[in-house]
Amino acid sequence: MNITYNDELKDLPLEQLHKLFIAVGWSDDGEMSEELKAGFMQSWLNSTMVVSAWDGDQLVGAVRVLSDTIFRSIIHDLLVSPDYQGQGIGKELVNRCKSHFPDSEWLVGCDKKNTGFYKKLGFQNTLETGEFLVIPCKLF
Repeated sequence: MNITYNDELKDLPLEQLHKLFIAVGWSDDGEMSEELKAGFMQSWLNSTMVVSAWDGDQLVGAVRVLSDTIFRSIIHDLLVSPDYQGQGIGKELVNRCKSHFPDSEWLVGCDKKNTGFYKKLGFQNTLETGEFLVIPCKLF
């Protein structure tokens, strides 16, 4: 297996990206409306940074970051295909993000099953200093 990484391409193939979301359980396998397709792609194109992982021409992992590039950076949508998990791809995606803005504070929202992964990469609980609150997206 020869995984390559791309730190410049934001316009990922929509069909492959959607399949990746389905594979990790973040989307159903139904047809996306044109409005949802447009919003989905704009969220990636408008991100500060996107890093993707490829096995040949197959997208096997991706992460997007919103950042002011100096003080705060937020990791969104870290995805690795289940067939490729446990091989260091997620770690490499996160480390590549952090290397672009090394002095930035890094934030990530995660559930209990992902907490251990992020802690291994140096993330810490922030309950002492606050917590994230959310207003859900109205598109899904």
